[in-house]
Amino acid sequence: MTSQHQKSLEIVYAKKACELLCESWQVEPSPDEVSWPDLIVTTESGQFGLEVREIFLDESKKGSIKKANEKKNLKTINNLADAYYKKTHLAINVNFLGVINHNDLVLNSLIKEARQLFEFEHKRIQLCEGSVIYITRLPDQCAEYRRWKYVSDRVGFLRNIDKDVINSVIIEKAKKLPKYMKNISDVRLLLVSNRIFNSGKHHLENTTYNASNFICVYYLSYPDEASRLSVQQSHPIDV
Repeated sequence: MTSQHQKSLEIVYAKKACELLCESWQVEPSPDEVSWPDLIVTTESGQFGLEVREIFLDESKKGSIKKANEKKNLKTINNLADAYYKKTHLAINVNFLGVINHNDLVLNSLIKEARQLFEFEHKRIQLCEGSVIYITRLPDQCAEYRRWKYVSDRVGFLRNIDKDVINSVIIEKAKKLPKYMKNISDVRLLLVSNRIFNSGKHHLENTTYNASNFICVYYLSYPDEASRLSVQQSHPIDV
């Protein structure tokens, strides 16, 4: 079942795609996750269902290892922030590079340095080989600021993603179309490369893809570009 965070992210992606496509969409969650697409989009000309799918360079049946590692790192940082603010209310912003497994060492270093910094003062902390922290003391009104970042997950290079990977993702999502189309005939797909993270730092080939009976396939290179993919339709499916 889709988590509330994931559903909110799907809506963010859809609204960003709408903005970049210069279209007017009213985006809402679908009535349920079983018989409907992820989102319902209302336009001046009617409604369509929208499936949302992030794509990754290391796509596999077991998911993306890169994305799983990014989630793990984010959880580690969130846990560190929770532990930090249980011990002190000094607001800080933190950027991590390299190894972040030494939780107690990291936590104690953050607490110690925060007490010595003036507002907006920065400091680089070399904890050990391969582990660097950049800390900034924030004003007290930024109480419990938690938007800390693991920079190592955000500094990769753009790479091409293979056409066959995209077609396989579209085919996978299309398996539920007969069920969805009993409730809404116009179902579209939004593929997302979230370039904020390394797992999404890729771009698609300028070629024609298999729509697999989706009315339209959009591609969002979040947060900067969106387009309609050039597609060829499969044979109609029975509803």
